[in-house]
Amino acid sequence: MTTGKKDYETFLLSGQRVYKDDERLEACGAIDELSCILGVAKAFLVDGEVAEILTRIQDHLFIIGSQISALGARVDTPRIGGEHLEYLSNVIREYEGRVPRLTRFIYPEGSPAGAFLHLARAFARRCERILVGLSRRFEVDMALITYMNRLSKTLFLLARYVNMRDGFGERTWTRP
Repeated sequence: MTTGKKDYETFLLSGQRVYKDDERLEACGAIDELSCILGVAKAFLVDGEVAEILTRIQDHLFIIGSQISALGARVDTPRIGGEHLEYLSNVIREYEGRVPRLTRFIYPEGSPAGAFLHLARAFARRCERILVGLSRRFEVDMALITYMNRLSKTLFLLARYVNMRDGFGERTWTRP
């Protein structure tokens, strides 16, 4: 069996043929992985309220992936905008009111759903860093980076809420 150069390449939404290690594909892959982690978290949720929020976020992640895949070309794709940022801001306001105020770092653990939401939060931070790096080479809409920043806060609050609701107390880190 022989392999050729085409096995190492793929097409972006922009129509460009790129190597599979292209930084835009790396960003799209990270966004996809984040969506998968949210799907796993949803599998462990016992109610639909948080699951609905996560599904809506997954919808937004598809938009972000398409925007990234279209970088470098003029392609008409859906875009993350003010309504998406406002949605996360509203979720943040709602869930900040449902969990106690923090004064210390907490360990990212808890129920299966809560632990996966903590993992998703950390992964959203990684996606944010990848997008910042991508912005050095391409015109990345700053709304994408802002969205990822708000998303990590949203996921942190949802993890805390789910853990509290499921009876898992938060363990705080005590500086040695």
